[in-house]
Amino acid sequence: MGMPSGESPAKAHQYYEYLQSHQQTLQSPATWHVRWLDLAWLWGFLLALALIVLWWLWQYRSTRQRGIYPTDQFGGYTSEAAGPATRFFLLFTALVTGWAVALIVGHLVWGQKF
Repeated sequence: MGMPSGESPAKAHQYYEYLQSHQQTLQSPATWHVRWLDLAWLWGFLLALALIVLWWLWQYRSTRQRGIYPTDQFGGYTSEAAGPATRFFLLFTALVTGWAVALIVGHLVWGQKF
């Protein structure tokens, strides 16, 4: 069928149906399926987050503060011992920064696909 003209309401309706049929054939129909890669990313992220928290707890409880920083006291009730950044903190900061850069670049290149 060729493109109809719009000389009558019936012809205009045929033209509308013609345009709609082109829109319907742009995408191929697909049945519902599990996206295993997305599930792997989700569970991998949760596993990595749990491991990072456990690693941080172990590092926090096992690292001794060095004595070159004085202990800060606030009103006599609260004290805080400062110290240099640990390897964990530096690595964690690098990973979070890398993740943020990957998300931003991915969204700029491929758009936000949700």
